[in-house]
Amino acid sequence: MSLFLLSIALLIVLILVGVPVAYSMGFTAIVYIMAIDPSFLQVLPTRALTGVNSFILMSIPFFMLAAEIMVRTDISRKLFAFARLFVGRFRGGLAFVNVIASTIFGSISGSAIGDMTGLGAIEIAEMEKEGYDKDFSIALSAASSLQSPLIPPSTTVMVYAGCVSISTGAVLLGGLGPGLLIGLSQIIYIFAIRKKRNFPKDDKVYEKGEKRIIMRDGIVALLLPLIILGGILGGFCTATEAAALACAYALFLGFVFYRNLTLKEFRDILWSTSKTVGNIFMIVAFANAFSWAAGMQKIPDQLAALLLQISDNKIVLLLIVNVFFILVGMVMDVGAAIILFAPILAPVMTKVGVNPIHFAVLTIVNLSMGVLTPPVGLVLFSAVSVGKRPFDKVVGALKPFLVIDAVILLLLILFPQLITGIPTLFGFM
Repeated sequence: MSLFLLSIALLIVLILVGVPVAYSMGFTAIVYIMAIDPSFLQVLPTRALTGVNSFILMSIPFFMLAAEIMVRTDISRKLFAFARLFVGRFRGGLAFVNVIASTIFGSISGSAIGDMTGLGAIEIAEMEKEGYDKDFSIALSAASSLQSPLIPPSTTVMVYAGCVSISTGAVLLGGLGPGLLIGLSQIIYIFAIRKKRNFPKDDKVYEKGEKRIIMRDGIVALLLPLIILGGILGGFCTATEAAALACAYALFLGFVFYRNLTLKEFRDILWSTSKTVGNIFMIVAFANAFSWAAGMQKIPDQLAALLLQISDNKIVLLLIVNVFFILVGMVMDVGAAIILFAPILAPVMTKVGVNPIHFAVLTIVNLSMGVLTPPVGLVLFSAVSVGKRPFDKVVGALKPFLVIDAVILLLLILFPQLITGIPTLFGFM
């Protein structure tokens, strides 16, 4: 156990000093394997290959390619305009639009950092133009990105399902309730403070025919998640096949419908996606070898025994693990943390009586909260960079949203039905 903990500490230190996560994971895996039994190095290539040889993981390149195409075809701006058309006219309308657009865009980008970089700049600029406090605008844009890894379809869910080998449909639907709950809580908070803070109304005047174009663009964009979810939940196709259909649809929009995608841009998209996917699969490969070595040392059993020594109450144990995941999320990318820790901790929590789908969604929520949490949350730093405001000012404006997220997390721990209810309703559990 001590070697395992030292290896985790080594991994975190390497990431903090700026070593790329894939290389950090590879170096840590090799060091750990050599420390427990150098002969295991002969098995490392096989275990690494086994880690990426997953049908579910095959969907990730397609989903990422589809999301990249949709971003390059300016879908984020079209979704923002679509949401603005409906709720922008109310007091605090653009704040509502911020939450709604991020919730919708999250189903396309699938990641908090993708939502912050793809849609955040648009949201912040439009809110500042209408007279909103800039620190609040940045904080809200960062907070609303939390829904992105939860709203299906989500590449984060695909990573988790592929690493732990559980039902993709169940985790997708399990994240839907918490994602909508977080978005709804943010809307309620905005509604509660909009008069006190004198939020403006949106006075945008639409030209003749403009509303029709905005409606058309919004509906066309929303068809992408509907195609994916309809295919998977309806049993018409697997997650991988649905991801391939999503790519085909995104290419149709870019080259045929909008005609704003060129072959040169598509080549750049392919190169960018290839680099990202290659990085992810390197992490998966080395993390699988690391997890296999940890399994050979019976680390999951030792962790389960250690946790049961602390308490046999699964609520208490979930709180402990959740705090750990929030801390991990502060220094690691959500996907990388899932790849490393989910295969080790998921069996442990199952042994102490936690439903696997419940734990899967809690893991994603926790890690997503981590990337928003100061002092080193990745999305928080991205928000500060995009908004160009002092770090402490943005953190001050973000505090109410962090409190809201903490309350929702506690509710999700105490009431598993908030996660398992929808998958059960659709027959996935």
